[in-house]
Amino acid sequence: MRLGGLLWLAGGAFACGNLSTTSEGVAFLEIQPPSSTTLQVGDTVQFTARTLDASGQPIVVGVLWRTPDSTISVGPSTGLVVGRFTGTGRVQAVVGDEELISDFITLTITAASAPALPP
Repeated sequence: MRLGGLLWLAGGAFACGNLSTTSEGVAFLEIQPPSSTTLQVGDTVQFTARTLDASGQPIVVGVLWRTPDSTISVGPSTGLVVGRFTGTGRVQAVVGDEELISDFITLTITAASAPALPP
């Protein structure tokens, strides 16, 4: 079973019912992107995620992070992203055997600033 889309939770209100869940019992994957989605080559930014069961309670399962783009690299188990080349890069979270997959979050990677020369 694959549940599509980035699942944002608003206000903590959850509708109980027949929600699809992964084999680990995860019904919601909440991605918490960094405060800025622009970074320079060589900079890092941390992504985090929460997994919740059908009643909205936190559930501890592993979240894997991935990117199809060479402009960034991402730690599969940590969500730490490194800007490698200028351009755009996309990050995605996955729970289980691709049972729950987030939408991509796009980052912009800019050239590193040249250090200021002494006067």
